Amino acid sequence: MPPKPARYDAASVRLGFVRGGEHPRGVAWYGARSFWGHLRHLAASAIATEDIDSRDWMTPDDPQELVLRIAAELGSTRGARTLTEALGRDVWVDYLADTGDDVSVSRAVARLVFSDYELPDPARPDATLQAPRGDILLFGGDTAYPVATADEIRSRVIVPFNQVLAEVPRDRPRVLLGIPGNHDWYDGLDGFGRMFRRQFGSGRSPQVTLTDQRRTRIDQYADFARQFVLGGHVKKPSTLELLGYAPVQNASYFALPVAPAIGLLGVDRQLKEVDARQRHFFQAWLSHHLGLSPWVLLPDPVHPFGEPSPSGTGMLGALGLTLTARPHFVLSGDIHHYRRETEGPTLHVTAGGGGAFLHPAPIRRTGRPADVEFPTAPQSRALLPSAPVRIMLGRAGFLPHFALGAVLAPAAELAAAHPPAMSDWVALGGTGLVIGFAYALLGGLRRGRLAVLGLAILGAMATAPLPIVSGHLMRILGRELHAHVPFWALGALGVVLASFGAAFVFGAFLAALTALGLERTQAFTALDHPGFKHFVRLRVRADGTGIDGWCLGLVDPLAKDEQPVVVDTFSWNARR
Repeated sequence: MPPKPARYDAASVRLGFVRGGEHPRGVAWYGARSFWGHLRHLAASAIATEDIDSRDWMTPDDPQELVLRIAAELGSTRGARTLTEALGRDVWVDYLADTGDDVSVSRAVARLVFSDYELPDPARPDATLQAPRGDILLFGGDTAYPVATADEIRSRVIVPFNQVLAEVPRDRPRVLLGIPGNHDWYDGLDGFGRMFRRQFGSGRSPQVTLTDQRRTRIDQYADFARQFVLGGHVKKPSTLELLGYAPVQNASYFALPVAPAIGLLGVDRQLKEVDARQRHFFQAWLSHHLGLSPWVLLPDPVHPFGEPSPSGTGMLGALGLTLTARPHFVLSGDIHHYRRETEGPTLHVTAGGGGAFLHPAPIRRTGRPADVEFPTAPQSRALLPSAPVRIMLGRAGFLPHFALGAVLAPAAELAAAHPPAMSDWVALGGTGLVIGFAYALLGGLRRGRLAVLGLAILGAMATAPLPIVSGHLMRILGRELHAHVPFWALGALGVVLASFGAAFVFGAFLAALTALGLERTQAFTALDHPGFKHFVRLRVRADGTGIDGWCLGLVDPLAKDEQPVVVDTFSWNARR
């Protein structure tokens, strides 16, 4: 019998969580590897600005041909208009997004996804039903972090997932579908294509990977330089195969008639917006299927944290969708928590808990209320205070320490070389101005949030005296110990002490932004929390009347004997 997960206790608050110790570990968001990802983002954005778009060379699948191709992979040769009609039954879909980060967490998520369950029956409150592993494994974007290269996807997704799949009975074939997120685009969709693009030729030889032969970043750069000089090319895996799953798509976007009156639209807006070819593709198909209720798969939510986003509303506008006109089911990732809300006949589900670091529920309510959240606001509030300490200790990387140290160094060196003097006040004022300006920009002052200015001033006032105090302490220490230590060495030690203190203030500033609802993600991104991972199992009803869904989660994925829980159960009615 498949396991029957218990209902999640949303009132519980847990503070202790298990972190992974296996490499590759979670990305330190203020570390060198992440900085490399930010550079790739800038490069990709610059390329997009020049109107160089990988989608220009794509040929989107004809929706009817895609139905037949998926049905054939799933073992049906029956010709039909929709997937449920081709299979003659309900279609089961497993959705997860924001996947490849800490490899230990990825393995735990794989065990969660690749299982059958006994779940509550939405139609009968006191009954249960058998919910098998999905016919389709649907990825919602951001396949791996910090950049979804072939190497990162292999190390952080393919290897841990295949290790679990190798232990699971391969009872029948299944299909892989996905759309890219921004981290997939940082690599120009190269890694994404190797995993999700349909492979041609009857002699396909799967490259199934169960062990990781990970190269260091230095080895990768050395290989690149060597091949560049020799006129060769860096070898990459031609495909990234998941055991038992067949990729079927030819483009980063697709339309799939899954059931009578239900059409799945997989949208790719990266890097900046839905491109013209994609708009024409979706609008032309929708205009010939006016009776459909759209199931819309987006790379980021329409209402992240309950507030409308320009990208989300822009995607709906590009597709010509009006959420209040007829039922829509909008499913997205990108924000790393679970959230369900309703908007008239439309259901919004955000489920970005496939493995990456946690994002909180809104701690201070400023937007639309949610029907269900995982984690809840009280649980998020309980985790927030540990962010400043984690940043100070360098657990999120040392880029803030280096940046702050560079700003604080002149004042610390000055204080270490001379007794207190008027120059200290000059250094204090200059340092405070630079820090305050940086904090104001970081907190979103340019978007008109004047409340950020007060926090920036407080952060600057707490940071600016640190190099002067630490510098004078080093000078006094050297004098008391009668040590003949050069003033520059004392100043350098003062800079180190000041940078760690300033990193704590920086973390407190980020935490305050989150607590007050001025900014939602940066403190938890640095926190790199491993908990509250989840995916969504969906049943597309054969008659096309709607979709039933269950969010299944692991509160502490790496804890010993941690059991799956049912976070949410919902139904979407496709017919008004």
